[in-house]
Amino acid sequence: MGNFYMPLVLFYPKHQLEQGPKQLSKLLENSFSKALTYHQPWVGSLRDNATIHCDDTGAEFFEVEVNCPMNQVVHRPDLTFPPGLSWKNVPHANDGGRLSVAQLSHFDCGGMSISVCMSHKVGDARSAFSFLKDWATITRQYPNGELSCPSYYVQDSLMPSLPDGPLKFPVVVEPNTEESVEFEKRFFLSESHIRTLKALIVDDPSSIVQNPTTTEVVSAIVYKCAAIAGANISNGNDSSCQMVLVSDLRKTIPPSIKSTSTIGNILTAFSTPIYNLEDLRLPKLVADIRKSKHELSTRDNFKENKWVSEMLEYANKINIEIEDDQSYRQKSSCHDVYRCSSICNIPFQDLDFGWGRPTRASIASTPFSNMIYLMNTQDQNKGIEVFINLNQQQMSIFEQDKEFLQFASPVGDNHAHEDKEKLYCMEAF
Repeated sequence: MGNFYMPLVLFYPKHQLEQGPKQLSKLLENSFSKALTYHQPWVGSLRDNATIHCDDTGAEFFEVEVNCPMNQVVHRPDLTFPPGLSWKNVPHANDGGRLSVAQLSHFDCGGMSISVCMSHKVGDARSAFSFLKDWATITRQYPNGELSCPSYYVQDSLMPSLPDGPLKFPVVVEPNTEESVEFEKRFFLSESHIRTLKALIVDDPSSIVQNPTTTEVVSAIVYKCAAIAGANISNGNDSSCQMVLVSDLRKTIPPSIKSTSTIGNILTAFSTPIYNLEDLRLPKLVADIRKSKHELSTRDNFKENKWVSEMLEYANKINIEIEDDQSYRQKSSCHDVYRCSSICNIPFQDLDFGWGRPTRASIASTPFSNMIYLMNTQDQNKGIEVFINLNQQQMSIFEQDKEFLQFASPVGDNHAHEDKEKLYCMEAF
């Protein structure tokens, strides 16, 4: 993976917090330090593209006061981290940059947020959740909390290093923000609208998938409408596009180390075919996503490290260069690529540090273009929140797409949630 941060934030309103800010700060700082003793790579230092020295370089822990009520941050349509956390910067090799950063933010309404930035070099979103879960467990039991089953870092035991040396992914990812200003927007799809979307796809005479999953249908409609918006900018019918999706391989790893707490970038990617504009039909998109997932699940992704070689070959073929999306667009003039990652099955909303579940768990905006993230909403996982990053011109078209707005509402809009959801948000603060 590239060396960029995974930014996560948890919000806790005042009525959940029994302790004062000073007591909470000391408790979280001490438990953070103790949790890191179980996660050595995240307190190490990056030496080259494939090596992290577990040398106890350490992590950073900040505490800030934010001069606004928490709901002004929670309900922004473009969620940004509370001020002070430079999460868009990345830890450089050999310059003392930290691979993990945490920040405790106190809002003037009495609410609090816990923000973390974890380097993707060490592990994926599931890995970051394992750390947060351990931190929460230790905090609840502090000072006597110990972990009976510490997380397992796979290192070379699962995926041996390639014989020709480190993988050729850039050590530092620095998006070109001067040439292309990216905009992130968040959209909410309720459970009822997702059911309607599934029924629409299943009832189509051309549909061959009779039980589409939520991730399949949501990623399909977001990708379709974003690609159409992009085609409108480039004068349309000659445009072609493709979606690349990320898949967690933990369900297929050898039984001897099979565990949800296995730490690393245990991921692979699969893609749709390259579509012309007229091919962007939801039943076909869902069928192609299902077909690609099936092909992934029926092969041995670990035998002789074959899947790593396939990933590298695939990445070279489509010229994925995340560090410079503008350069990527020029080199990949044959088609646009949209990347989609779902963290819907990772229960960030359940993290309890001793004062209950967060009112909201979220991710911050990504600095990369054409990125789509899917995450469960807080209301008992009944809805989906979509985070999408597009350039300004494309976003202005996408957010007005009538087909998409049949099922999705902009977060931050007065009608973003159903009345029950809005009431829940108001009561939380």
